[in-house]
Amino acid sequence: MKFKHFTKEDILALKRIERLNLINSLAGFKSANLIGTADKDGNTNLAIFSSVIHLGSDPALIGFIMRPPVKERHTYDNIMETGCFTINHVHHSFIEKAHYTAVDAEKGKSEFSLCGLQEQWVGGFQAPYLKESKVKIGLALKNTIPIPDNGTILIIGEIQHVYIEGDPLRADGSIDLIESGTVAISGLDHYHRPDAGPSFPYPRLSEIPDFEVEETVPQQVVFNHEKGSYDASLMPFPISIGGPSFHMPDLSLWKNDTVNKATAHFKTRLEEIKGQYEIMVEQFRWNELVYSSTFNFEPVIGESYHLYENDEGERFMSLIPPNSWKRPCRGSFKLGTDRMWIKMDQDS
Repeated sequence: MKFKHFTKEDILALKRIERLNLINSLAGFKSANLIGTADKDGNTNLAIFSSVIHLGSDPALIGFIMRPPVKERHTYDNIMETGCFTINHVHHSFIEKAHYTAVDAEKGKSEFSLCGLQEQWVGGFQAPYLKESKVKIGLALKNTIPIPDNGTILIIGEIQHVYIEGDPLRADGSIDLIESGTVAISGLDHYHRPDAGPSFPYPRLSEIPDFEVEETVPQQVVFNHEKGSYDASLMPFPISIGGPSFHMPDLSLWKNDTVNKATAHFKTRLEEIKGQYEIMVEQFRWNELVYSSTFNFEPVIGESYHLYENDEGERFMSLIPPNSWKRPCRGSFKLGTDRMWIKMDQDS
């Protein structure tokens, strides 16, 4: 069977949307969840995520991946402000409404009302549940782990409350997700209603079934499946007990030399990665500082801007260069085409 082969270079050469769709679909079917949050003033936010993952049952932890906060991220900001959030399974009855919660709405406009969905406040919890969801979870923020490779953040929450509508629980305590109507996502925008599949007992070494591999060619015969022919005479080693004997060479010296070279290579690469990580962390901190400052204009890509502090210690961006007035300047920056701020003394 032939395979479509993509190298790293092939992937980078794809058009942006094609690359996004390919890489996002490689992870297979993912859970479809709506994360509900609110700020301290009660302004709510609802957003669809396909990155929710189980992290452990004792303590009961669930995590999800947040995109880099290089711009206003209401879900992230609200969780950091209140320390709690809800995860709500997407039911097949409101898939379209759930999908459109990904809209880039301005702060103060709730995706609940924009998408025709209802908030549900239960037991004084500081984050809203989704009333239409059949399985909903209330979580307290436990940890945030930056992922320097791409600037994303793993948000970890500890389960405080679980609400399950109806009776989809199995005898073993698990939720029958078919019964609960939970849907899945593949890629960025394809939704699926899963079918019931088989279930198996906990795997134990002593209970592994006797799996057999079907023999397609006679034993002690070398058959080349790619060429569709027998090529025993071409093998550099005997393929039957009647063949000539041969001795394995002593590879200890070669191994020692290779291990030393490989170790030196990995140490060098580790230092390079460490340096790249430190640069990325510094860039992230500068971007976080700039984006959290005050803007009175829309920045233009490639233009130079300067970060100042006023007498009250509040930061703001300005076109006025540092040598034109005496305000404390935190740094000068250019806006890149990827909307990342580049500190001028790092621009090379």
